[in-house]
Amino acid sequence: MQLLKEGMMFFKIAGGGWEKLGIIIGKYYRDPDYNFIGIHAIKDIFDRRLPNVKYQTKQRELWVDVTDCFNEKSQIGSYMIDFITQIYKFRDNCKPEIQKQILYYMRNECCNSGDTAILLNSDETSLIIFKD
Repeated sequence: MQLLKEGMMFFKIAGGGWEKLGIIIGKYYRDPDYNFIGIHAIKDIFDRRLPNVKYQTKQRELWVDVTDCFNEKSQIGSYMIDFITQIYKFRDNCKPEIQKQILYYMRNECCNSGDTAILLNSDETSLIIFKD
């Protein structure tokens, strides 16, 4: 990886609960095609590999209603959990004990629960890396 003098790179990356969930899913699924890289991993890579670059970040707080993910009879919830976990037919293909652990972690560590909705924190960070 090389960033030329006066060069710039731009990344838009999901973070927050989405990033935390991606890391947990990676503990169960070591598929080489599935690697979740969040904002913390990107910053770490650049700090180690290109120590003389500068970067700026801009974070936006985003929340996604994932209530249907916790309703086993919801088809929309099935589609959402497939998308969020990147596991095709999560409810059918994921071992029940792993499915339970992932959903528990998602609900308790990555979401805020209100009276009527469960909201997944999906903060978005823009990262601009530049070299003088």
